[in-house]
Amino acid sequence: MAMANTSPFISNLKHQSYIIAQTQYMRKRKKNFSLNALSSSTQPLPLNLDYLKREFTGPGVVFERIPAGHGCSVRLTMDNGSIANVTMPGGMITSYQPQMWHGANMEVLQTMVSRPDDEITKLQGGISVNFQCSSDDTDVWALCGWVLCGVKGTPDKSIQIELFSSSPLDGSEARYAVTLCPNLISTELSITNNSSSPLHITGCILNHLKTSTPDATYLCGMQRASYYTCGPVISELGIVPPATSKTGTAWVQKGLDGLFGKGKDEARGEEREEGSESVHLTDETYRFYQNAPRQFTVLDRGRRNSIMIGKNGFDKLYVMSPGSNHDWYGRYAYVCVGPAVTQPVTLNPGEVWNGSQYLYNPNM
Repeated sequence: MAMANTSPFISNLKHQSYIIAQTQYMRKRKKNFSLNALSSSTQPLPLNLDYLKREFTGPGVVFERIPAGHGCSVRLTMDNGSIANVTMPGGMITSYQPQMWHGANMEVLQTMVSRPDDEITKLQGGISVNFQCSSDDTDVWALCGWVLCGVKGTPDKSIQIELFSSSPLDGSEARYAVTLCPNLISTELSITNNSSSPLHITGCILNHLKTSTPDATYLCGMQRASYYTCGPVISELGIVPPATSKTGTAWVQKGLDGLFGKGKDEARGEEREEGSESVHLTDETYRFYQNAPRQFTVLDRGRRNSIMIGKNGFDKLYVMSPGSNHDWYGRYAYVCVGPAVTQPVTLNPGEVWNGSQYLYNPNM
């Protein structure tokens, strides 16, 4: 879907050079590598916005610079009016506004925008990919620094953008595709081990869903699924209310010895079975469901809205509610659900792991 007037060969060659330059930039940082640095959403990459606009702007695809930030956003628009925004290099989906039955759009995601002391725009919430890979010698690669490597589709059917990230440690790579359709948005993630030693993968996709209040929100389709309680999963891109953020398990900082690794049993509660078809999310809740169905629904009676979520390739489902002691329609009027890989998946050299999810709007 490149929009340049140059020949396809020249355009492809230019883009390959752009990706190579971005990848080399990441690998040059290996000497100063730290997990905290690479997991930070504020780490700048030398984005060439003019190049991206020239090569990829087209029907349904628009690029904009993030004010007071190091990056840009990609706005996807379907012919039926459904809209999504994706940031680069963070890879966060900050907005998903599907067309509703009454003819207007409704924002599905909760996103917070702030400017800390350094005055760089900080985004939290939305849909974010929070994954890390470690090798046997304890080196850790947190997926970040996404580079655009392709745009395809048409606004009458679907538009897909594909992002790429390369490990500064061993050249392993990840590909992350976001696809917007008239009635759904999907995210697909693949991780390839290009090293000569095993790679261990853990992580989750966090979906922050806007609600009127958790007191009016239900998780449907979970009957007979087993679960255990835990502390909140904290990442640079996630939202956790201040009262609970200090008690959470910052797995991004602790690596495989955090909630998803050796220390997970210290934080988990007794295993139970869900006895109800609908789980009322009115109370402050942090859970991992171990055998959640591949498809389930989040229902908000306050906004008269529901979102169906499907997942594939994940062993657990993370469910978080900040509770109902916050303002209706306020910054903490949301619930967070996300497919997770909590038991490390080991990739031998040359192997690939794939995981995906979708948010489906049944309200058209």
